[in-house]
Amino acid sequence: MAQLSGSNAGCGWLIVLIVLGFLLAYWPVFLVLALLFLGIVFGINAVMEQDRKQLQLLVELADRRVRNDPCQVQDCFGVIHSISLASDLATPRLDIRCWLLVNNGGQLEGEDRRISLSPPAERQQLRTGSGVRRLLAAGGITQLEDLSVVAEATRAAMDCLRERAWTQDALTKLKELKGSVIATLAKAEGNELLEPAIPQLQEALRVFKAEQTKLRQATSSSNEMLRKLHDFLSVPEAIRSILNFDLDQLYDPSRFAELEQSFSELVVLNETFHELSREALA
Repeated sequence: MAQLSGSNAGCGWLIVLIVLGFLLAYWPVFLVLALLFLGIVFGINAVMEQDRKQLQLLVELADRRVRNDPCQVQDCFGVIHSISLASDLATPRLDIRCWLLVNNGGQLEGEDRRISLSPPAERQQLRTGSGVRRLLAAGGITQLEDLSVVAEATRAAMDCLRERAWTQDALTKLKELKGSVIATLAKAEGNELLEPAIPQLQEALRVFKAEQTKLRQATSSSNEMLRKLHDFLSVPEAIRSILNFDLDQLYDPSRFAELEQSFSELVVLNETFHELSREALA
């Protein structure tokens, strides 16, 4: 048994010596083959990287062309948020993001939906509007005619979603501001340092409550407007075209601008009251 093991070891060393001798004898050939292999690998990677850069430029062009354009995905309406290049060099993919108005159990919400597509076989298709439209259609995304009533209603719905999100965020901030004033008023009673500021604090509380009412009304208006727009967009296309739809009577974009201005003034007012409080305690 020991002799057999020793014989196997001897054969192994003999094979190693033969291979080493072969490599030493033909090392220039092996070196050329190795360099050739590395050159091919680097060349393929360079070509793939160049191809990806060209595709990236075309995707950026397509993205600029359709960004924020109104669209339809299945039975949902919204806007195209972006087109970007994803995945690796070998299997590039186009990542298309759409922001859609969806009915989630009776609650109308915005949904960020992503659709992954293979780049078109003819890359130059991404240079033209019609080519991008065909690409999107292949992914189930229909671009809406820019001047159509449906596109107008879709943009208004997206504006309503943004307004509602802003008013809800403003209500959260206002709740914190109002709580701060209420807490300061509670400390001011019987505190000769803070008592002189009580009238200003009470006025601030009144202003905050009035602004809170306005923001709640704005949230309610946005919800109502979203419902009307969603109902209109849900009507079958054949019937929708005969409806009398006047968006100007339903939606006033200046209303939101006035609300933002009012809230900005309120924040400045709050900072003024805080300054008065600090001066009183100084």
